[in-house]
Amino acid sequence: MSATRRVARNFGWLLSGRGAGALLALAATALMARNLGPEPFGLVILLHTAAHILRHLCSVKSSEAAIRFGQHLLDRSNGRGQPGAAWLELIGALFRFDLLIALSAAAVAAVGLVFVARPMGLPAELADAAWIYVAALICTATGAAKGALRGLDRYRLLSVQLLAAPALRLAGVAACIALAAPIEWYVTVWGASLLLEHALLLASAAPYLGLSKLGAPFRPALAAEPKLAPFLKAVYWQSNLDMVPRHGATLAVGLLFGAHSAGIYRLARDIAEVVSKPVVLLRQAIFPDLTELWERDRTAFLSLTWRASAILALVGAAFVLAALAFGADLLVLLAGEPFRVGATLLALLLGAAALELGAAPLRPASYAMDRVVDVLILQSAAVILFFATLLATKPVIGLVGAGWAALFSASASLLGMVWLVRRTAQRA
Repeated sequence: MSATRRVARNFGWLLSGRGAGALLALAATALMARNLGPEPFGLVILLHTAAHILRHLCSVKSSEAAIRFGQHLLDRSNGRGQPGAAWLELIGALFRFDLLIALSAAAVAAVGLVFVARPMGLPAELADAAWIYVAALICTATGAAKGALRGLDRYRLLSVQLLAAPALRLAGVAACIALAAPIEWYVTVWGASLLLEHALLLASAAPYLGLSKLGAPFRPALAAEPKLAPFLKAVYWQSNLDMVPRHGATLAVGLLFGAHSAGIYRLARDIAEVVSKPVVLLRQAIFPDLTELWERDRTAFLSLTWRASAILALVGAAFVLAALAFGADLLVLLAGEPFRVGATLLALLLGAAALELGAAPLRPASYAMDRVVDVLILQSAAVILFFATLLATKPVIGLVGAGWAALFSASASLLGMVWLVRRTAQRA
């Protein structure tokens, strides 16, 4: 099977799961927003966002390391998709590292709930319900698990995992509405969906994680591959930067404008993510093949990169045009009249999502070229631009400034990535 067909197949599996999951998640978000109203909805969202931020701060993106340093080990074993001993050792070591970090995140969350949440004004019933997130954070040791399934072409399993958690969230929200449940029940539902998402991923990859060797040290894996530690450090900071336009922006909006605006921003962002969700999926699907093509056929490497980027940019542009025509009506249809004010914000966030979609193949291409640090620098500049724009526009246009911030940041990131890939290819 050619690299293009394999990427298309794997991307199709991920897109089917994530696409359906995104629609279910959007339905759950809209139902909760309509039933609770902007401010209570915003409180639940801010709590969920805080858990996501903590998860990202305590995550090293070992899935990318599993591909970058494990793909050639698969290729030298008994055939594509047949793991050898060296590959299993790498995946097991990365999983042990993931588990240590996940336990640390859960411990930090527990300390925060005991000593920080109540003094900061979080209602007691919400603080009690939030303990579900401590259990969920323990299960977020999934980086190596995801990398193993991607490396072995088990994208069908990943597709199922992407669909299960949003389905639980929608069912739980519907049950809360039917039972006229208090707000803390919604917190429990959202936390449980996060737990299910990662528990399913761990269960799917369990045969490859070396569970019988949990006490083995991680250091030998670092010694065997000198570039592993610098790579993990770079993608760690990269993953945290990726978090900023999503979860970090929601938290910033809540701090600057209040829970009411945070609820409106989150709903608009969730709609925009129907477009931007494929970004992460395409990176996952295309990275193994780009890693191989860069080593053996650089003409095919560049062809695949630019072709995928152009097609995705055109798809994103179509969604932006639709948002300009129907954005306000869509917000009212989903969540009610109080959310109509987010129409302009939605159009801007969709514009940013379209640019992210066009840039989706460029980061894995840069990683395959060993330009991971340069990607980190570019993304840092884009994040600085985001916050500078948000703060500068706050007194003038208020919440809409978050949309312009996202658009400017995505534009800078896309242009920088195009320049990086072209420059590296010309010098190779």
